[in-house]
Amino acid sequence: MARVSGGTGMCDIHCHILPGIDDGPATLSESVEMCRQAAADGIRTIIATPHYNGVYQPDAQCIDQAAGRLRESLAAEEIPVAIELGAEVAPLADLAEFIHHNPHLTMARQQKHVLFEPPHNSMPEWLTDMIFELRIQGYGVIISHAERNIEIQDNPSIVLPLVQSGVMLQLTADSIVGNLGREAKKCATTLLKMNAAHFIATDAHSPDFRSPHLYDALQRAARYAGDRALELVCDNPRALLTGGIVDVPEPHAPRSWFGRIAAAR
Repeated sequence: MARVSGGTGMCDIHCHILPGIDDGPATLSESVEMCRQAAADGIRTIIATPHYNGVYQPDAQCIDQAAGRLRESLAAEEIPVAIELGAEVAPLADLAEFIHHNPHLTMARQQKHVLFEPPHNSMPEWLTDMIFELRIQGYGVIISHAERNIEIQDNPSIVLPLVQSGVMLQLTADSIVGNLGREAKKCATTLLKMNAAHFIATDAHSPDFRSPHLYDALQRAARYAGDRALELVCDNPRALLTGGIVDVPEPHAPRSWFGRIAAAR
């Protein structure tokens, strides 16, 4: 697969790029360096997704001001990265109603999609109910870094009902290339093979820790998803930016080694 080039480039839908907002970069200079790295990697658009959870609760004005400072610096240094706005939202009581009154928490502020962060260890029933309530209220739901959830790692098939209902999964680039451990890499690979991954994003937090790079993960993902891998960093993110419909293909259960042997007989 050739390196992505041209005016569009790749789009990173999950990146903690804004300075002083959450556990991402502390300073504007760090944010600018992250954007410089992203541009060199072929990323042309970043959706800034600060945490909204029990620790960080940035309002729209706070996010807008941080984004404005970053955009001014990128223009001054001629770094070709556009900054769009969104958030990574943790489970909250009456979440669908809360987001309705806080549209700055939706992706690219289109009021159509929500980047939803599940608990690290499990996918409890109440979480599934919360996701379906968002869907009923008309929001597309993207589960962030799905491959790092312990229960999904133990049984990737548990995502099938969600994906079949239209819920989308985002994988972390560093998981795909193996930088976040064996289990995360194995799960990311399985979800790609299952046709159950819809976005690859960096979830970058600094120039050094989980930095904003997508291209190596794109190359690795192409081994398992073929040309569809490019959709996960270009076409599907563009649909988020324009308020369009993200294509969610039919997923399938993971194929075991024994299943492949039986099918070959």
